[in-house]
Amino acid sequence: MFRKKHKQTDPTTKSKADYWTPLVVLLIVAAFAYWSLEIRKPSSYGVCLQGFNHTTRGISEYRVNGDWGGNIPPKDVGDEYGGGGGFSCGSTIKVGTVTVKWNYARKTREAIERGDPPETHEVTMPMPEAESNHSRYFQVHIFPDNHVELKLSDHS
Repeated sequence: MFRKKHKQTDPTTKSKADYWTPLVVLLIVAAFAYWSLEIRKPSSYGVCLQGFNHTTRGISEYRVNGDWGGNIPPKDVGDEYGGGGGFSCGSTIKVGTVTVKWNYARKTREAIERGDPPETHEVTMPMPEAESNHSRYFQVHIFPDNHVELKLSDHS
């Protein structure tokens, strides 16, 4: 009768699987960690405010949650997007509700000298959905009927 000899292995040597298993587990854990961080929505965004004035009146200043966004010139006749478009960077906008407050510029120098208060408007609305977790441009569009549209985007 022929017997196949069983090769005895040294218990101190490791097989190829012993080397690869920890590496595969580490790669799976790293991929899961990256995936979970990438899909998690931030609780706030560091943004540049960008104001657009779709009215024919100048806006002397606007603020988003108290952060100053600058002034916005009026929309010129024929402009598709409205006046403005400049940036004011360094604001942090928390997810939730957003308050936009703006003042229309006073029409005459005399009104300023008399101390007439500017016409002020304020709206509180839900934070817009971000394009991605990396969105950094918070656009504020102010329209003639004093409604506001907001956009949080990756590009200006």
